[in-house]
Amino acid sequence: MFQLYKKRNFSDYISDTISFFKQFGGHYFKNYLLINGGFLLILSFLLYFLIKVYFEVLFSSIGTSNSNYFIQYFDSNAGLFIGSLVFFIVLIVIISLLNFAFPVLYLRFLSENQTINFSSKEIISQLIQNTGRILLFFLGMLFLVFPLLMLLFILLFVMIFILIGLPLLLVAIPASLAWINFSFYSYLSEKTSFFESLRIGFNMVKQKFWAVTGTTMVVLILIQIIQGIITMIPYFIGMVYFFTSANNSVATQDGNPMTSLGLFATVIMILGILFSYFSNNLILINQGIMYYSLCEENTGVTLLQDIDLIGTHDE
Repeated sequence: MFQLYKKRNFSDYISDTISFFKQFGGHYFKNYLLINGGFLLILSFLLYFLIKVYFEVLFSSIGTSNSNYFIQYFDSNAGLFIGSLVFFIVLIVIISLLNFAFPVLYLRFLSENQTINFSSKEIISQLIQNTGRILLFFLGMLFLVFPLLMLLFILLFVMIFILIGLPLLLVAIPASLAWINFSFYSYLSEKTSFFESLRIGFNMVKQKFWAVTGTTMVVLILIQIIQGIITMIPYFIGMVYFFTSANNSVATQDGNPMTSLGLFATVIMILGILFSYFSNNLILINQGIMYYSLCEENTGVTLLQDIDLIGTHDE
C-alpha cells in the first residue's frame, strides 16, 4: 500500500511520485476528467473559436488595401469580442482553481481512507464546501503574495547583469512554487488560516531546502521537456504541410496555406494549454508527497497511528 506519511529523501520524492501514478493514475485521472474535463472541453472550443477568428481576420487584412481592416473588424464586433474574453478569463480562473484544489483533496482523501474507495462525488462535495476558502486563498495570493514575489523576481532579474542573479533566480522560482503549494496543502488539508499556512509552508521549505527545491526544479524541467516534445511534433508536421500547400497553391492558384497554418497554430496552442493543466497534477502530487513526508518528520503521524492500533489490539 502506498504510504503518504513516510520519511523520504531527494530520490524518494521523485520515485514515489512515479509510484503514485503507477498505482493510482487510472483512478486519479478518471476522477480528474469527471470533475474538470467538461470545463477543459469548453475551454478548447472557446480557444479554437477565438484563435480561428483572429487568424481569419489577420490573413484577410493582409489581402486588402485597408490598413485599418483589423481594427475596424474588432470595433464592429467589440461586444462579442469583449464578452468572449471575459467568459474566457472566468473559465480560466475556474479551471485553475479546480486544477489546484483537486490534487490536494485527492491526497487528503487518500491519507484519511488509506484506499481509493472514494468517488468524484465526494471530492466535488469537498470542493463545494471549501469554495470560500479556495477563493480566499486565491485572492490572498493574488493581492498579497504575488506582488511581493514579482518584486523579488524583478530584483533577481536585474541582478543577472552581475551574474549572481541567474543562479539565485533558478533557486527562487522552484522554492517559491514549493512554498505556495505547501501553504495551500496546509490551508486546505489542515484548515489553517491563510497567514498560518504561509508560515507553515515557509518553514517546510526551509526544513529541507535543497531537497525540496531540487526536486521541484527536476519536475519542472521534466515537464518542459515533455511539453516541448508534444508541441514540436505537430509543429513540424504543420510546417511541412504549410510549405507543401504553399508550393501546390503557387502551381494551381487555389487553396490558402495561411488557413492551414492558422489551424495548426491553434491546435498547437490548445495542446500546450491542455498539457499545462495536466502537468500541473504532476507538480502538485509531487509537492503533496513532499508535504506529507515533512509532516511525518515533524509530527510522527505514522508512529502515533501505530500506537493507537496497539491500544486497539490490547482491548
